Amino acid sequence: MKTSHLDRGLSEAILDNGMRVLVEEVPHSRSISAGLWVRVGSRDDPTDRSGISHFIEHMLFKGTPTRSAKEISRQIDALGGQINGATGKESTFYYAEAPASGLREVLEIISDIAQHPEFSSVELERERGVVLEEIRGRDDDPEQQAYDLFTAGLWQDDHPLTRSVLGERETIEGVSRSDLASFHERFYTPDNMILVVCGAAHTESVIALASQMFDADPLGRNSSQRQAPMLRSDHNTHARDTGQTHIYIGLPAPDARNDDRFAAEVVNAILGGGMSSRLFVHVREELGLAYAVSSSVLSYSDAGVWLTYAGIAPENVERTLDILLEEINTLRRDGVRQDELDLARAKLRGNFILDLESNINRMARLGGAAIAGSKILSPDELIERIDAVRLADARRIIDAYVDSGRMNITVVGPGVESVKEQTVQEIVLPPATS
Repeated sequence: MKTSHLDRGLSEAILDNGMRVLVEEVPHSRSISAGLWVRVGSRDDPTDRSGISHFIEHMLFKGTPTRSAKEISRQIDALGGQINGATGKESTFYYAEAPASGLREVLEIISDIAQHPEFSSVELERERGVVLEEIRGRDDDPEQQAYDLFTAGLWQDDHPLTRSVLGERETIEGVSRSDLASFHERFYTPDNMILVVCGAAHTESVIALASQMFDADPLGRNSSQRQAPMLRSDHNTHARDTGQTHIYIGLPAPDARNDDRFAAEVVNAILGGGMSSRLFVHVREELGLAYAVSSSVLSYSDAGVWLTYAGIAPENVERTLDILLEEINTLRRDGVRQDELDLARAKLRGNFILDLESNINRMARLGGAAIAGSKILSPDELIERIDAVRLADARRIIDAYVDSGRMNITVVGPGVESVKEQTVQEIVLPPATS
């Protein structure tokens, strides 16, 4: 076992079974937050079993040979804690929080459900119905439907990142117990997991408990072969009988391992990341065209997308799309001002400091970075990276990523017939000012 000290209160260990453990001691805290990340998500699902990663997340809470689903819930409730899970494109995440005295029980439960799911046939059929209802709920949500249509056309060659995390009805209806068991056996190995504990915990105790509770499993069962995606330059319209029309604009962005992500987040805060951003002020506050308008940077382990979104009345589709594209054009042509840069850095710095007040946010930050393969930065280092962004860095990011030749636009809802093809096809972003 290899243990190293990363920062004040933060340590890392690689157990003999290959599991990575991160512990952040927070002396003033009286609780703990524990998260277990598994490096498997919807991009790893087989084509004919789309949604299986998410289905397994559900099934892990349905009992083990030593704990029924009810017993799992009662044990967590008896601690005064809570437990949950989430599935994403690249990872599946199980987490719990409880008073500090419940550390052992929390780790026992998380390690048990992750390693020893029973996959009872009765529970399987019951939970299949639950997941199918979740899919029906997604299909009834116009904004979620619009987003899924956008992501379905975002990456070239039908890359696995285009898949819905939930899967489709027909794929979930076809999943068998043996499918779940074999997929779980392949990916749920200690060397494919990361355990993070933050709060009132002692590093040595957490590492000792993890060594006891996670199997001394042979390495190398996971044979996932991920291929980096390429953004598709395209435009699509999808007519839907909904109350709103949804506009999504995708540009390339840094991946989670690229140091460009810090400057990209600062520029994004200026464009559409909050109430003082250009998009919010212009589209919502000045023109009243949208309730929801924003931009965000989504970073995966090997790709990124810079997303701009607006939900508007159908009669305002063409006007709003023109405005969004003009704001992107202006960013490309003129860059950002020093006062905007100062405000964006202050906003990001302050939001990050506020997040540090919560153990669960600390844990999610560390686990998210670790599972994506990013360098684990201390809070001070991360703030320094944000504060170090200068106008020249913003200009470099804009030149590198705001590129009309790599722009993907999807418009979903009523009124899409008003979106002229040339509105999208003839976008030519101006050259940067010298």
